[in-house]
Amino acid sequence: MFDVLNNQESSTHLFIFCPFAQACWGLLDLSIDQEGPFATLEQFRTQLQVPFFMEIIIIMSWCIWMQRNDFIFRGIQPTQEACWQHFKKEFALVILRANIRKQPLMSSWLEAHV
Repeated sequence: MFDVLNNQESSTHLFIFCPFAQACWGLLDLSIDQEGPFATLEQFRTQLQVPFFMEIIIIMSWCIWMQRNDFIFRGIQPTQEACWQHFKKEFALVILRANIRKQPLMSSWLEAHV
């Protein structure tokens, strides 16, 4: 769970090393070594092997952040399923705004993970 109640939360912990965050990244078949945040981003890029890897990283980070906010401000327990549903919705919106040439690749990537 999030460590905000103990004032132990850092951005690195929240988005990378928190067990909940790691489980959310796992939904995308991404694994995390216990290195630093920049090494983790490079690992994600390598593991994803798609030109839109940064969009994936940003959207999942946003979804983790929103789960955290729902927990803190609304008392809603975070779940991997809620994070995953939010990710799919947000990524579908990004596909609509993406370069027309990238849309088919992005759509097929999302369908492969659904």
